[in-house]
Amino acid sequence: MSLEPAVALLQRVDLFAGLDPVRLEVVAFTCERREYAPGDTLFDVGEVADCAWLILEGEAAMLAEGEGGPPRALRLDTGDLIGETALFNPERRRTRVRAVTRLLTLRIGRDMFQRLLGEFPEMAGAVATRLANRLDDAGADLRVLQVQFGRNGKKGKGQKE
Repeated sequence: MSLEPAVALLQRVDLFAGLDPVRLEVVAFTCERREYAPGDTLFDVGEVADCAWLILEGEAAMLAEGEGGPPRALRLDTGDLIGETALFNPERRRTRVRAVTRLLTLRIGRDMFQRLLGEFPEMAGAVATRLANRLDDAGADLRVLQVQFGRNGKKGKGQKE
């Protein structure tokens, strides 16, 4: 696979959208391509999260144990970025991801990603802007939920009766 399809997919990912295509070529070139057969595990619950994966081709499933409920599954397709928080924060995986079909991925390591941010300040600024926008969106979503819970007559912690 040439760099062009990987760059096109990176441009569609919110975290990388709007970045200079030349910088995205550097990302695509420096990342490791990995192939998985159906049923192969990309990562499992409890593993150290040190990278994200961009699905270049194929389908995967993210499996999460239900907290007191049934297990949940999320379908992942070409163009989906998996585990992006690992690019910023070392933590343990909370889900398992398995290939459903033949899967071709771009493994984006945290060390490489952080190095790119240091070498290309404009990339760091663009990524910071994207993350700030996502935090704003999450705050707006939380405010909507707060209003919805208020309408249902349920009081949040610290609210007066």
